[in-house]
Amino acid sequence: MAVYAILLTAVTNFLPPYRLDVVHVAAGLLTLLPVMLAFRESYLFFFEIDEMQRRIQTDALLITLLAAIAMVLGIGLLQFVAKVPTFNVFWLWMPICLCYAAAVFAAERRYS
Repeated sequence: MAVYAILLTAVTNFLPPYRLDVVHVAAGLLTLLPVMLAFRESYLFFFEIDEMQRRIQTDALLITLLAAIAMVLGIGLLQFVAKVPTFNVFWLWMPICLCYAAAVFAAERRYS
């Protein structure tokens, strides 16, 4: 992940923004590769854990998925109906991660 952070910083700081050319597409795909490797490791980890941890993680993922849907729909409706200023939906990853951490904590308490 450290290599990913360095690569992402280099791509975002050294390339001029908002151009659609081969360099920018390649840089975007190159920064996607470590994310796909992290997804693969998470997928493999899920099958190595015991049944109780699998149930805890599944409950946390379900709660986080529902919360993410609610956040995206809520923000979209606020932007459409109430004319709330638009912002990059990329910044929703922070509340989604916090929601996942809280959901894991709640599921662990539920099953302990």
